[in-house]
Amino acid sequence: MRILVTGAAGYIGCALVRALGEADVIATDQTSMPFANALVGNIAYPQFARSLITPEIGVVFHLAALVSGGAEQNFELGMKVNLDATRDLLEACRRAGHAPKFIFASSIAVYGDTLPDPVTDDTPPAPRISYGAQKLLCETLIDDYSRRGYVDGRALRLPTVMVRPGGANTAVSGWASAIIREPLAGRDYVCPVRPDTRMACISVARVVQCFRRMAELPAVSLGERRTVLLTGIAVSAQQMWDAVKARANAIVRSLRRSACSFMAPLDAGAMPPNNQR
Repeated sequence: MRILVTGAAGYIGCALVRALGEADVIATDQTSMPFANALVGNIAYPQFARSLITPEIGVVFHLAALVSGGAEQNFELGMKVNLDATRDLLEACRRAGHAPKFIFASSIAVYGDTLPDPVTDDTPPAPRISYGAQKLLCETLIDDYSRRGYVDGRALRLPTVMVRPGGANTAVSGWASAIIREPLAGRDYVCPVRPDTRMACISVARVVQCFRRMAELPAVSLGERRTVLLTGIAVSAQQMWDAVKARANAIVRSLRRSACSFMAPLDAGAMPPNNQR
């Protein structure tokens, strides 16, 4: 049995491939990857996406996505990558006929911006951005393909995974990593949300652990509804910055020359103020 990981060049994908062990993994993304069994291609193209599911694939971890800000800026591309490519993979699984496990990276973006405290698995989804709507549609498809026996599907609604290295991507929640990463690198940072804005956060190590555990769970323990919310730690932007300052005073001298200032969010509807569990 082989394992397919889409989005394997990304922050979570790289960590997952390494945790699974490269020998058993076929890693795919649209950029080069430092893995033995790597396939470079764009899953937005149906032929490529469907070619990935072969009889030897027993587990699919589908992480590839156009993240929130990018999907909001480019609706057509977001639909192709986030919805159409997922359906192409599911269709390939159906046609293959051996019902592989299909573990999907969903998002707390499905909940929208007016939320109870706490958010639970039973909180009704009400996405306010295209990314959240696309993820919710994919969850529904996975439930139905699982019901019909085409895949053994599971979906994890991920909080903000941090701290992402390198430059910022187009995720609306990218500030949660930047507010820590940039000052620790000695760079000033202007945070695009209010100090009291809270974000549910989780480490990449815990996310990888949860993906692996989700693949191991027997289908009977999930029931008909195949989506699970991952618990995040709810932290405000001010608390993040305060933690960085405390740490920086101990180990990073250059931070004494760095500063973090806040400005009002440009689009409050795209940045839920209270998306914690």
